[in-house]
Amino acid sequence: MARVRFRNINPSGSFEVNGAMTVTGNTTLIQNDVSGSALIVSGTMEIVQAMIGVEIEKAKLTIQNLGTLGDTGSFNVIDLGGFF
Repeated sequence: MARVRFRNINPSGSFEVNGAMTVTGNTTLIQNDVSGSALIVSGTMEIVQAMIGVEIEKAKLTIQNLGTLGDTGSFNVIDLGGFF
């Protein structure tokens, strides 16, 4: 597998990855244009549990001011407003 160093990427522009990409650690995507989206997924997406050391972090999606969708058996709540 080829290793890409940060100095090989133009951080002020865009780049395209063909093939698989793995990021170890946290990743934050910051939207800087209100007319576009910070993340677009074309195709399928999976949110899966992670093994961190000896601990298992269950899969979940948290949306600020709405709540969390999570793994079955977890007590997660999404606030859909007063209409439901």
